[in-house]
Amino acid sequence: MSTKVTTPKTRRKPKANDFKSILERFLEKYNLSTESNPEQLSEHNKELGASLQDWMARKCVKDLLTRRKYNKEKKEALLPDKRKEKLTIEKRAEYCAKAGNKWVIFRHNMELGPKNNNRKEVIASASRQYRFREELAKARVDPEIINNYARDPALIQQSNKIKKERRQLRELFDEN
Repeated sequence: MSTKVTTPKTRRKPKANDFKSILERFLEKYNLSTESNPEQLSEHNKELGASLQDWMARKCVKDLLTRRKYNKEKKEALLPDKRKEKLTIEKRAEYCAKAGNKWVIFRHNMELGPKNNNRKEVIASASRQYRFREELAKARVDPEIINNYARDPALIQQSNKIKKERRQLRELFDEN
């Protein structure tokens, strides 16, 4: 006859979160707490942002701040939204119009270009560049500069070719 011996189960330690230790050290270093006002928190946000490289790290720290009962305003002061730092097409056009430099226009136009050769990305970037040209025209930039420095004929041609292929496929399937 065998007797069954039960061994006590050991509790697993929760995974150590590096972001938690980073946040704790940061808050202790500057003596910050939930009672700190947003101005105090925003004084040190660049240093915390530098230690959190990717969006996932920022999200983890925001979640930790939520658990510590920081309100939305204080979280925003400590970790400002990086998406707001990106220039919109309208702001780019305004900036380029004020600068008045054709190479600034060219550089911003190229930044709106495709990040890869994906078909959707090509069409989207051609659309972004078209909107950029429209906004430049609204800002009264010289049309010759727009045509020479804010226009990518190869990209436009590639985008039109992709759209034409898609249109032909749709028409083919609509006939059946």
